[in-house]
This record gives sequence, structure tokens and C-alpha cells, in this order.
Amino acid sequence: MENKRVRKFQVLLIGDSAEFEYNNIVAYEIGAFIAKKNWVLITGGRSGVMRSACKGAIDNNGLTVSIIPDSNIESSNEYSSIVIATGIGFARNYTNALSCDIAVVVGGGAGTLSEITYLWLADKPIIACSFVPGVSKEYAGKNIDYRKNSPIIDAKNIDEVFYNMELIAQKLI
Repeated sequence: MENKRVRKFQVLLIGDSAEFEYNNIVAYEIGAFIAKKNWVLITGGRSGVMRSACKGAIDNNGLTVSIIPDSNIESSNEYSSIVIATGIGFARNYTNALSCDIAVVVGGGAGTLSEITYLWLADKPIIACSFVPGVSKEYAGKNIDYRKNSPIIDAKNIDEVFYNMELIAQKLI
């Protein structure tokens, strides 16, 4: 009997829940790219870049998984294919980090920074959009602490995001 991998490559997109037009456009394009690759998009299931990325994936026949902080599955955005209601508040950020193969950071604030920290501790590849204002710009190309992890990847434009996602996927799949 052949042992074939069934699980799809899983990409976590994190960033602003606030509505910043440019960040949302970038997130939409990343979500669309993930769907076209037949990968799974994971987000926190809220508004802002999470909603925009999910819309990009759904518009391109993709699968979206929203891991939300509260207990009501109806509170996720309307582009969530699968909703996992954790009921654990921001502690769900650790679940998000552990559920992905790689993460892409688009903008973001304190909540996003906590997710980056969890991703770093789990030694997950992180791609940060330095061309978008917020946490992604501040931490692109940096190490979080003394661990010998690879630095957070600095993507200077959308093409570098796509290139790095494909490069990492080829190594991990």
C-alpha cells in the first residue's frame, strides 16, 4: 500500500484586524495566491487582513480555516470555510502558530506581535511584508532573540512574498 500525504500545505496569514486599505489589498493577493497553489489559508477569522485574505482565497476556489478567539462560530468573517471557535481569547494565537507550515505577516500590532513570538518559539518560517506599515515592517529581517532560528524573512514586495512562500513549500512538502 502506497503511503501518500493527504494533508495540504498550510499558510497562516496574520496582521491587522483594523481596516487599512493597502494592507487589505496585499492580504487579498496573498490569499488568492495561496488558493491558486491549492494550499490552505489559516487566519484568525476576523476583519482587516484576515477577512481580505479569506476573500482572496474564496474568490479563487480556495479553502480557508479561521481559528477564532471566542466561542461563537458565527463571529468569524463571511469568507471562513471552516471555523474553529476556541473560546480562549488571544491565547488562540498559539494555536494559530502551531497549526501552520509557514506564516505571512501583513502589518499588524500587539496581537500580531504575540503571534510572531509564538511562531518564533515554534521555529516556524515567517515571512514579513516590510513594504506594509506595522509590525511586519518592524520585524522583517530580524531575529526575535538568541535562538538560532532563521531570521524573519524580509519580503520587500508582493513578488518576494510569493517567491519565498514557494521556496519554503518546496522544502517542506
